[in-house]
Amino acid sequence: MKIFRHIAPAFVLFPISLWSAPAVDVISPVRRVTTLELASKLLNPPASTDAASGAVNPFTLNGSRAEDAAADENQATANRAAIMASNRTLLAALSEQLEPKGTFVLGGESIILLGQKKLKVGERYPITFEGAVYELEITAIETTRFSVRYKNEEITRPIVITKSGK
Repeated sequence: MKIFRHIAPAFVLFPISLWSAPAVDVISPVRRVTTLELASKLLNPPASTDAASGAVNPFTLNGSRAEDAAADENQATANRAAIMASNRTLLAALSEQLEPKGTFVLGGESIILLGQKKLKVGERYPITFEGAVYELEITAIETTRFSVRYKNEEITRPIVITKSGK
């Protein structure tokens, strides 16, 4: 009896839902035509409005704009080459200031002695040069040489230990 009480509403509601009007999936032809006209206006704006307003499409390159873009690209390439060359010369000047006192291996890791600092591979060493502070990254340490990186440039320097004192 309890089961019938729970199932009875389903027997009543199911036939009612079958007789109800189905939902319409397709809109009327009149609304469809107006929707298609609006879509075509949005996708294909008239050319006269662009010419009259003087608006320029920034995504098209035509005539002098294409030449300007090519000239800008050539200038950017030249600037990148100049920056890379200046980074290389700057790195060479910065690495000249490094005076390693020696290297040793501790726990399987190579360590270089720069002044009072003991640096491992991957650590950064700040250098003041012409009033600006630059950080060089130690990229490799061997017994007779070491490598440092500044930005995308890397240079390898020999380790020369000078004996000073009298």
